[in-house]
Amino acid sequence: MRYYFVVGVLNICDMIHRWWLLLSLFLVVLMTSRVQCFTATPSTPITTTYGHNTRLHAEGINGVQLVSLEGLGDDHETVGENMGKSLAAWLDEEWLPQEIHVKMGISVKNTYVQCRTKGVDDVAEIMTQVTDDLFENWAEYNADAFVNAWDLGNYVADYLIAKSGSETCGCSTKIVD
Repeated sequence: MRYYFVVGVLNICDMIHRWWLLLSLFLVVLMTSRVQCFTATPSTPITTTYGHNTRLHAEGINGVQLVSLEGLGDDHETVGENMGKSLAAWLDEEWLPQEIHVKMGISVKNTYVQCRTKGVDDVAEIMTQVTDDLFENWAEYNADAFVNAWDLGNYVADYLIAKSGSETCGCSTKIVD
């Protein structure tokens, strides 16, 4: 009986190892490949770089419109404060009121203000920086958080897109004011 159990466990471990190798190979190929998702024409020149640095630029009538944060104004401190409060209120509504949500909101605000002060106006770059900053200090939030850093980064992106007056999609998180 023990022999069959040991052989069964070894077979399962071997199977997991093979799937892990396959997944690792897939991820390596995915991360090292450079994919151009759009066709460039004279009226819509597009620059794409995918991999570690992601950049998309499009111009022209039929090009991809990038979200402009100009509609938010130059008072980055106020925008960051409102976004942090909105994030905390969203988490309180989604889960239950907790002090940790306020701390997460303060972190989000600080990162937003730093990005905007440095001239960063790309929503994806701000979202990624927010996520990186939260993740870097996640031990501070992890015990009481019901979400992860990417959930908060996605909320920030949805918030910025909605508040900038840009069009949102049906899958965007409902922004709490």
